[in-house]
Amino acid sequence: MTPDEVLAVFPGSKDDADIKRYLSQTPSRYGVSQLTVHPEKYGSKDAFKEVREISFLLLDGRVYSYTVGYNGPEVSHVDKFAAKFIEGKNLPPVDQWTDYVGMETQMKTLKCADFEINVYAGGEQGKLNYVLMKDISAEKELQDRRAKARAQASPSPTP
Repeated sequence: MTPDEVLAVFPGSKDDADIKRYLSQTPSRYGVSQLTVHPEKYGSKDAFKEVREISFLLLDGRVYSYTVGYNGPEVSHVDKFAAKFIEGKNLPPVDQWTDYVGMETQMKTLKCADFEINVYAGGEQGKLNYVLMKDISAEKELQDRRAKARAQASPSPTP
């Protein structure tokens, strides 16, 4: 999606000063830019009633990753939050997701051929809960650009 396609979901967002600031920023030297939307500001309370914010990362002007920050709920284990997230979606059950080592009760990951999803549950009253989704091929392209830039910046050893 382009920024215009994203903002079309949130009527009135194009007129928001914060959105205009995001859109006016020059992408990084790798082609990355960011856009953050607070749905409650645009009359989207019903459709996004549990969502605090949605942050989009763009590569060359197209969304390649986005994070949905939630206003809870507080849960005792990430499995409960993940199970709620996957309801009505064509995604594998929670027991097929991978625990994040060291954060087994807070984070799960689903890696597919083309995308990856991370689900995190934490914070007081679940205020840090989020779902991160990213396009694996775009992420690899970005990593390749960064590696190429590092290689060009490093002087070659002389024989």
